[in-house]
Amino acid sequence: MEQVKEKAARSSETGGVISSIAGTFYSHPILTAAVLCVMSMPIATGAVSVMKSLLICFYILLIGAAAAIYSAGISGQNKKLRSVIIISSSAAAAAFLFFYESFIKGSYSIVIMNGGIALCVGIFFYLYACNKLNTRNIILLLFAAGFIMRLSYILMMSAGMIQHDVYTIGAGAGHSGYIEYLYENGHLPDFDVRQVDQFYHPPLHHIIAAVWMRIQTMSGTEYAAAYENIQLLTLFYSSVCLILSYKIFRRAGLSGAALITATAIIALCPTFYILSGSINNDILSITFMLGAVLNTMYWYKSRNIGRIICIALCIGLGMMTKLSVWMVAPAVALVFIFVFFTSIKDWLKYLVQYSVFIIVCAPIALFWSVRNFLMWGVPFTFVQRLSEKSAQYVGDIPLLTRLFDFSPYQFADTAPQFVMYKGSYNEYNPLIGFFKTSMFDEGISVRRFSRLPGFSHILLFSAIALGIIAFAAMIVMFVRKNPKQDSVTKAFLGMIYFVILGMYYYFCIDYPHVCTMNVRYGVPLIVIGALSAGYLVGELINSKKKAALTAGGVICAVTAIYAVSGFVVFNICAESLLKL
Repeated sequence: MEQVKEKAARSSETGGVISSIAGTFYSHPILTAAVLCVMSMPIATGAVSVMKSLLICFYILLIGAAAAIYSAGISGQNKKLRSVIIISSSAAAAAFLFFYESFIKGSYSIVIMNGGIALCVGIFFYLYACNKLNTRNIILLLFAAGFIMRLSYILMMSAGMIQHDVYTIGAGAGHSGYIEYLYENGHLPDFDVRQVDQFYHPPLHHIIAAVWMRIQTMSGTEYAAAYENIQLLTLFYSSVCLILSYKIFRRAGLSGAALITATAIIALCPTFYILSGSINNDILSITFMLGAVLNTMYWYKSRNIGRIICIALCIGLGMMTKLSVWMVAPAVALVFIFVFFTSIKDWLKYLVQYSVFIIVCAPIALFWSVRNFLMWGVPFTFVQRLSEKSAQYVGDIPLLTRLFDFSPYQFADTAPQFVMYKGSYNEYNPLIGFFKTSMFDEGISVRRFSRLPGFSHILLFSAIALGIIAFAAMIVMFVRKNPKQDSVTKAFLGMIYFVILGMYYYFCIDYPHVCTMNVRYGVPLIVIGALSAGYLVGELINSKKKAALTAGGVICAVTAIYAVSGFVVFNICAESLLKL
């Protein structure tokens, strides 16, 4: 009897350690993400011999830990746990042998991706066997899996691959040239920013990247490696987006299966893998947008001035990163107006708070535009245009065709089509372009990688299915009353969604080129869509009706297919790169 209790105590202790780790992460998630990114620096910098040793040790420890737990006395008392340990240790050994070539060639992206995800799956089943598989631990595993996939992507793709308007190191233009200019000169451009491609963008991201490079080179890091390590910043921003999205879901009232579903969609969304490796200003601007959304939701409940300063900083710093962050402002203003007129007796309190908001936000948000207008007459809304003679121009296609043509041939290839890259036509439908780029961007295509068409199509169509479900769920969420969701929060999220969606379509029509139809101009739509899909899963499961439970299970299954097919597709990409 005492032996049985001892075994149970050991099992409980192991589960307690995992719960302790989860508690630490939940208490300091952004700090944890920062530490993980810094710890990843030796891998990203290319410390090959060190990394090879670490990875070999990783598998040895994984197998050894499984054997130690098994030999410590877990036997017939928990057959389920015993089976999980045997399967996990066998899988770890098989994975090491299968990816031995990757060790030899130094392709750590494959090893980390597969070994890390295998470890997450092993822990999942271990917790299940120990009856410790709760929502909190599942969320922690999703965060871990999301970080592993993001890290694997930046190891797979260098800072010179699959980028937008970045160009190459030393080019003197694009986002790379902008960062290098600030690194070398230590001051903002002292010329008309329209003269050099991409220098018209607000400079916050580029300043941070230049300072990060300077810190590294002063510490002895090679210049090229310091440039490559800009991806650690974007990895951090993408990880923070996952944390902020989770907090938004919690604040919107999701819990249990609903929260897990929504978090899984963002954690395992290829868009955020790709953005983690994109060294332009997109992902930092998205981070600030989500920060503004979350802090507005917090402020609506607390009404304190600290939160309103956070909103002001998120919008202000966001617009110092990319002007498109303004798109969250109308919805924030809607909440401000509603609170003011429904709490008119406290009008002075809110007048003071809104004044503080303007004093903090406006100078930061408008500094760059005002500076360029006063010094060189640059219009506030200036955006560089491609010529109508460009090979990717689609403005000659009738508007109704662009908006409503969903002919099957457009789905024959999952990659966005560019004639200049030997595509069969120029991609022209903004919605199809949105979904294709959300999974494959513009470069993860047949012209660069061999891939299994079956898996890439499964990924694309599962994403489209989730998109349709999410849109329908959003309508249900807005219409249906729920004690966990008030009408103001729903109106706030709805306004953000339709403003960003409307501006995405406007941008695609006003700048009719294939590169315009990219998910990077509407990423918050994915977050609100995930929230809506999670909400629907929660409603279906809570109804307890057989048909509703089945429908909820189907949505969860589609989410799982989407996650697994994405994992397989990015493995194929990594394998293709290994053979180059």
